[in-house]
Amino acid sequence: MSTLIVVESHFGNTWRIGEAIAAARSDATLVRVDEAPQQIDSSVDLLILGAPTHAFTLPTADSRKSAGQRTTVGASTAKKDGFHASTIGLREWIATASIPAGTTVAAFDTCVKGAGPLFGRASEKAAKKLGRRGVAVKQSETFWVTNSDELHDGETDRAATWATMM
Repeated sequence: MSTLIVVESHFGNTWRIGEAIAAARSDATLVRVDEAPQQIDSSVDLLILGAPTHAFTLPTADSRKSAGQRTTVGASTAKKDGFHASTIGLREWIATASIPAGTTVAAFDTCVKGAGPLFGRASEKAAKKLGRRGVAVKQSETFWVTNSDELHDGETDRAATWATMM
């Protein structure tokens, strides 16, 4: 079994969740959405997609630009750590990627804790977009970020646990 994790990240939080998921799965390869293959190889049994939630949905070109201009604690830390934000998004990647039938797909997002679940999440939007293309998302999960754009305590551990349940 082979797992491919494709992540869009702007402040490093979604990437850190991807790293925790990859570390929990011995068969995982983690790639930035900028570097993800457009054709998913048939040897990939599990495809995990991750993105931050921007305005209750998947990031857009405008929301990525806005995120790049933010000066919160998390954004400052990411820049200091040498993290560079995704230049294209999961939204765009989904629109053009070829995913073989039978590939199990899961999705996750990062979201500010307290943002109401009624409004939407990036993982839900990814599932809808994939569904329109005939690809079903089997599981989705949200991992929580503070208002300062930092992961809440325990979220990477929760991500690792989630990864072992697939």
